[in-house]
Amino acid sequence: MNYLPLLAAVPLCILSSFGALAQGTLLKQWASGVVTRSSEYGADTWGAKQVLGEPNTMTYGDNGTAWASATRNGLTQSITVSFTEPVYASAVLVRETFGNGFVTKIFAVDTKGGLHQVWAGKDKTQPGYTVNFIATFPKTSYLVKAVKVVIDPNHDQAAYEEIDAIQLHGTK
Repeated sequence: MNYLPLLAAVPLCILSSFGALAQGTLLKQWASGVVTRSSEYGADTWGAKQVLGEPNTMTYGDNGTAWASATRNGLTQSITVSFTEPVYASAVLVRETFGNGFVTKIFAVDTKGGLHQVWAGKDKTQPGYTVNFIATFPKTSYLVKAVKVVIDPNHDQAAYEEIDAIQLHGTK
């Protein structure tokens, strides 16, 4: 049977909705668990758990409601966080609240635990205000359950590099 005449009568907005469902709806989710971290300044304030959930650090500066590494400068640092729903990922948002411009690499962790570099480059965010750094990349061909964010703690010698929240963008 030829369905073309029937489809011609369907409003374009409805057809667009079917296309969105077929491709998957974009899901944006905040980190729900800490997998690992290279270090943390404290177990509570400035601890890795501070990156979980929605942003709660609204002012730029040294705030205990954001994660900071144990030392202000030194070796490369990282934090790996998990998400409730594995998705085919296309972006990661890192909310920077102090020492901005420090993200150097982002890795996706697939459902089998495999690590895949999805972004590397220059984080061009500027200090002085809280900012959402968004790293975009081609949609992964595998489901992503966690991300690892790598930072340069020497980016700003006079500040700790601090992260308030991490969000994963993708489709189911």
